[in-house]
Amino acid sequence: MNSNDFMSESQLTQAQRNLIMNLFSPVIDVIVDRVSERFSVAVNKVPRYYTRQETANILHVTLPTLHNMVKRGDITAKRVNGRVLFDAAEIDSAVKDCRIYKYKRK
Repeated sequence: MNSNDFMSESQLTQAQRNLIMNLFSPVIDVIVDRVSERFSVAVNKVPRYYTRQETANILHVTLPTLHNMVKRGDITAKRVNGRVLFDAAEIDSAVKDCRIYKYKRK
């Protein structure tokens, strides 16, 4: 047998690597997609809250105006360990729907 008839050991290993990668690549892609889906769902389930100052900055109002908005029932606030927090999803939807305006007529 001629040594040129057979692949060298390093070429054989490279050919085996390519074969294995071609076989397992679709499986690896599916696994990565499933893991990333589960991670993104878990991240989206974590509620986010804004502080009073952050909420006031988002709505472009002062803190006393924000307090009046809570008293009127325009937005709801939650007390957590003595801090007043606002649900981010609620604030974001209120801004998108234009439910909260800086100047309201009485």
